[in-house]
Amino acid sequence: MIVVADAGPLIHLSLIGRLDLLPALYGRILVPELVYREVVDLGADLPGSVELRAADWVDRSPHPPDHPLFPLLRSQLDPGEAAALCLAADRVAELILSDDRQARLAAERLGFPIKGTLGLLIEAKRRGEIDLLAPALTELKIRGTWLSDRLVARVLSEVGELAGSS
Repeated sequence: MIVVADAGPLIHLSLIGRLDLLPALYGRILVPELVYREVVDLGADLPGSVELRAADWVDRSPHPPDHPLFPLLRSQLDPGEAAALCLAADRVAELILSDDRQARLAAERLGFPIKGTLGLLIEAKRRGEIDLLAPALTELKIRGTWLSDRLVARVLSEVGELAGSS
């Protein structure tokens, strides 16, 4: 399975010490060089930097600077997100990992399945990679990720962790 990630899920999973879920769920992950540099070099003292640098399951890949989609995507997205979508188009990715709303919309318009951090955590729970989702969501909130109480309740209900859920 070809999976391309932008910075958001890499950083958010690192925040809660669960970057290990990516290789457990998908094996190898393609990360555009722009995204890698954003997380590892530019974010040297931030969550995700050390973890991504140590990840031997990440394949770094440059995107062609003259990729025809890049200028169009760049007009709406940050460079890393645009590079991730270009890489996904080049490699005919089966999944894109992104938390950015505009990147998710662009990926959907291009016909790519997309999953964000919460979707990854739900999949990890369903596949038995984590026992409980609630502690991960609580930790994300504690670490500064904005998640509405309504969204948290919906996600926990979806995986059967909310009282009264099926």
